[in-house]
Amino acid sequence: MRFFKYFAIIMTLLSTSSAGALSLNDAISESLANNLLLKMEANSVDIAEEDYFQSKSNYLPSISLNANISENEYSSLKTQSGIIGSDYELAPSSKSIILSQNLFSGFSRFYNSISTKESLNLKRLNEKKVTQDIILETIEAYYNVLIAEKSVKSYKDNLESVAERSNATIKEYEVGLTSKTDVAQAEAFLNNAKIDLLDSEIILKNLKNSFFDLVGVDAKNLIFSEINADIPSSFSEFKEILIANNYSIRMAEVNLKIMNANVGVARSAYYPQLSLTASKSELDEFSAEIDELTNEEIKATLNWPIFTAGKSLSNVRKAKEVKNTQLILLQKTQNETVILSENIWDKYKISEQTIKAAELTYNANQTAYKGTVIEQEVGERSVLDVLIARQALLNSEINYFNKQKDREIVKTQIMYLAGLLNFENLEVN
Repeated sequence: MRFFKYFAIIMTLLSTSSAGALSLNDAISESLANNLLLKMEANSVDIAEEDYFQSKSNYLPSISLNANISENEYSSLKTQSGIIGSDYELAPSSKSIILSQNLFSGFSRFYNSISTKESLNLKRLNEKKVTQDIILETIEAYYNVLIAEKSVKSYKDNLESVAERSNATIKEYEVGLTSKTDVAQAEAFLNNAKIDLLDSEIILKNLKNSFFDLVGVDAKNLIFSEINADIPSSFSEFKEILIANNYSIRMAEVNLKIMNANVGVARSAYYPQLSLTASKSELDEFSAEIDELTNEEIKATLNWPIFTAGKSLSNVRKAKEVKNTQLILLQKTQNETVILSENIWDKYKISEQTIKAAELTYNANQTAYKGTVIEQEVGERSVLDVLIARQALLNSEINYFNKQKDREIVKTQIMYLAGLLNFENLEVN
C-alpha cells in the first residue's frame, strides 16, 4: 500500500543511520536473549526433568554397603551354675551388602511417574507460552514506539502550522483585517498544540523506557515492518487450529492429566505393598566361641494397610474433587479462548476496511484543510475554520497510523492464539 512506502520514508528520515537501525527481528532476538523470566522458565524445565528422572528411578533396586567395628571387653563372667569364667576382649566387625527391590506399591510408582512426566510437559509448554508472550509484547512495544515517534513529528508539524497561522492572525489584527476574537481563538489553538506536543513527547519517552525494560536495548532507529502472517482462510479453520495448538488450552489439558494421575496415587493406598530384600553379611570375632560368620538372607515383606481411620478414602475424594475442578477449568479456558478468538478474528476481518476508511478520512481532511486555507485567504472562511480544519487533519493522520499499527498487532494476536507465534513462523518485511 502507499502508506507503507510513506511510513517507511518517514521512519528513514527519523533514523540517524540506516545501518544502525533496529529491526523488528533484531528487537525480538534481543528480547528473547535478555528476558529473565524466560531464563527462569528454562530452569524450571530442568528441575522438572530431574523430578521425572527421580520418579523413574523408583523402579530400580537399591544397593547399600554397611561396615562397622567396635571394641568390647567382657569381665565378671558367671554361668548359671555359678562357675566364674575368665575375662576376654573382642573387636567384632561386620561387612554387609543389601539389595532391596520394591516389587509392588499399589501402582503408586506408575501414577507418580505419569504425574511427573506430565509436569515436565507442562513446564515445557509454559516455557513456549512465555516465549510467545515475550514476542507479542515486543511486537506491541516496537509498533507503539514507532507510532509515538510519528505522532510527535505530526504534533510538531501541527504546532508550526498553528503558530504560523497565529502569527498571521496577529498581524492581520494589527492592520484591522481580523478581530480580537480571532486572535484569542488562534492563541487558544496554539496553546493546545503546545500541550499536545508535550504530552506526545512524554508518552514517547515512557514507551521507550518500557521498550528498554522489555528488550534490553534502546529503541533507536526503528523501522516500520509489515508482518506476513500465515492467517487461516476462515474462522472455522482458525478455531480448529486454536483448539489443537493454543498453549493455555494445552496446559489446562496437561493439568487435567496430572490431576487424574494424582487420583491414581491416592487410590494406591488401598493396595498392598510388596518388597524383596536380599543381604549377605560377614562377621569377624562374632563371639568368644565363633571367630567368623557368614549370613545370607532373603526376605519378602508384605504390607497391606487395612484401616487408616478414613484418611485414604478422604485423600481419594479430595483428589477426585481437584480433578473435577481442573476439568471445569479446562472447559472454562476453552470457552474463554474461543470467545476471545472470535473478537480478534472480527477485528482482523474488518482491519482492511478500517484502514481504507481512515485513509479516505485523512485524504478528505487534507483536501478540506487546503480548501479552507484558500477560502480564508479570500475572506470566505474565518481563522477559526482554518484551525478547526487543521485539528481535524491532525486527528485523522494520527488515527490513520494507529489503524495501520492495529492491523499488524491483530495479525500477531491471531498467531498467538493459534500457538504459532514463534521466531521461525514470524516473517517480517
